[in-house]
Amino acid sequence: MNPGEVASQGEAEGRWRLHWPAGILGPAPGLKEVNLACWALLAAYVLLRIGIPLWNQFKTGVPSLHILPADFIYYYGDGRLANQYPLVQFYDYGLQTRIYNEIYPLQSGVYGMQPYPPFVPLFFSLYARLPFTIAYGAWLVTSLALCLIGLGAATRDVFPGEPLKHSLVYCFMLAYSPFFVGTLINGQLSSVAICAIAVGYLLDRRHRPFVSGLALSLLAYKPTLCVLLVPMLLITRRWKQFCGFVTGALAWMLLATAKGGMAIWPAYLRYLNVYRRVLSLSDRFGMPLSKQVDIGSCLLAISGGRSHFAGLAMALISTAVMILLAVLWWRSPRSDSSAQSLGWAAAITWTLLVNAYVPFYDAALAALAVVLTLGALKESQSKTAQSWIVLLAVVIEVTSWITIRFATKHGIQLLSMALALLGIVQLYLLYRVTSRSAPREMATASWV
Repeated sequence: MNPGEVASQGEAEGRWRLHWPAGILGPAPGLKEVNLACWALLAAYVLLRIGIPLWNQFKTGVPSLHILPADFIYYYGDGRLANQYPLVQFYDYGLQTRIYNEIYPLQSGVYGMQPYPPFVPLFFSLYARLPFTIAYGAWLVTSLALCLIGLGAATRDVFPGEPLKHSLVYCFMLAYSPFFVGTLINGQLSSVAICAIAVGYLLDRRHRPFVSGLALSLLAYKPTLCVLLVPMLLITRRWKQFCGFVTGALAWMLLATAKGGMAIWPAYLRYLNVYRRVLSLSDRFGMPLSKQVDIGSCLLAISGGRSHFAGLAMALISTAVMILLAVLWWRSPRSDSSAQSLGWAAAITWTLLVNAYVPFYDAALAALAVVLTLGALKESQSKTAQSWIVLLAVVIEVTSWITIRFATKHGIQLLSMALALLGIVQLYLLYRVTSRSAPREMATASWV
């Protein structure tokens, strides 16, 4: 750690101690004490609520629904199907459900459809060669590694030589419900997106645009995650990055074609058409509104299921946000590097909000958006604004653990509101840093 970084960290701790109510709570804790407290709370939670029940489940073989890796059953089944049948049969829904029920028979309800492109089951065919329990453990380790690689690389770029801050970022990520429960425990794929976007961002910072685009092409597993990131590449004139993304996506398609033949794509398109028609007859994308964080689902829940009102409001909000983002992205190449970081951060946050649907677990990407926002504010030397973003991150963290229960009971998605506030702040900061008059005004803006 160089002297400047030591001074910066000391100044931050000094401001923290200045605002701490020492007369009531005693001396203010430092970053070491905060780290110890946060990691101790996380360890206690994991041991008491997850570790012991999960060990009993694996030992007795009797599943408990609250710790069942429900989503991994799908991916493990997809991999088994790819191993045992021609890949084109992956889009046979009857065969899918038979495989899933062989893994874990449902006592009530039915398994949903899997609208993933054909290279996803090819990837999980490697895990499906193992027994389910071992495969789940292997994927949990892989998922955790992907997240830590991506988030860790971004954090080291933002806070170089500050290990205590790195540790806090890791702790907050692991304690973030969309990641810990939605991604790790359920076995979802959000870690792939976190790693792909973080690596793509860092390679962009290091002026390796084509390879950055190749990293982003991993998002082809779920095209809804590309809804703003790919337009950002075009609007900011990142042509080499866009070419890298297209090249990577085509490579995934060629891999699937080599395994399943050309017939795989008509089968995939027919399956998507059936999937769309089935969803039109059920709840929004077949998932409870309380488990989705996009604005459309939030408005639909608030309006009591009046889709016309929610659809109109969603269209107006999405249009306004996308126009504003497009203008700010267009300006950003003429600004300093903090504008580039804010452009990425805003794209991530608003992808979670103005989208066709965003399940709860994909909100794990918000952690990366917070880190990139803090990096932009550090570059612009807006120290007070960093404190406000940290506070907002704590609100998002706490909200994530109560939002599903609250939305189920009251119809209001608290996490969506917290993410929307973060997105609005990012738009404001991006506007200030890209303004013609004084890009550095953000450091002395009146609100900070």
